[in-house]
Amino acid sequence: MSKNVGLVLEGGGVKGAYELGALIALIEKGYTFSAITGTSIGALNGAVMASQGIEKLAEYWEEAKYCPVFDFDDDTVARFRQKDFDLDLIIATGKKLLSAREIIKESYDHTLEFVYNRLSEADIRASSVDFGCVTYNISDMEPFEAMKKDIPEGKLINYIVASACFPIFPPKQIDGKKFIDGGVYDNMPINLLARTGCKKMIVVRTNPDSKQPKHRIEQSDLDILYITPSANLGRAMAFSPERIENLKQLGYADALRIVTEAENSAQTVAAD
Repeated sequence: MSKNVGLVLEGGGVKGAYELGALIALIEKGYTFSAITGTSIGALNGAVMASQGIEKLAEYWEEAKYCPVFDFDDDTVARFRQKDFDLDLIIATGKKLLSAREIIKESYDHTLEFVYNRLSEADIRASSVDFGCVTYNISDMEPFEAMKKDIPEGKLINYIVASACFPIFPPKQIDGKKFIDGGVYDNMPINLLARTGCKKMIVVRTNPDSKQPKHRIEQSDLDILYITPSANLGRAMAFSPERIENLKQLGYADALRIVTEAENSAQTVAAD
């Protein structure tokens, strides 16, 4: 595989830190990216990579704050699913849910401020790296998939924000239409990238339990290398400094192993 490739970044909330680790490993191995598509956190990571590079992406993840929205422990979730709950559990959970509205608003406001203060439409458009994202128009009940050249001037950052409007956040309004997280339509925008003519690509996954893209891959002649997590990455919205670091380290290790194996295999085939 040529080391100048297209890149697809799957959505997944805090699991985007796994993508950061994978990207660090890919760059260390000499890979560069001609075009990037992403959904949700993948769109945010991709926009930074396309316009500012890996150092800035790593810096922004260091700034990420703890976000405890709906961060119930696994035992609590299991008990509710099995209808194994008592009054104390109901009261404790209810208090957490009652405080969620303020937490969600604070998280949403922080996310908007973070994105608008750090992403520049001019820089993304000026970059030699192409970029595209996916969101979903709930006003017209149809997806919005576009590369940067097809997104109206002055609206690019809005569509990136819309792509990352996690289900707990209010829809993003653009020109009177409401948009939500692109993951409801296509969390792994391989087809969007392939339509640009890109044939060789690396896809960084965040969900090892989902073996295939949500939509059938439209082209049969693509050369795709999947970076797939070696372990379940957990809940999308459970942010903490320790978890971000662990996800980054796992992404780095997985990408390094998978790419090394692919390169060794290619060398063996070439030798034969």
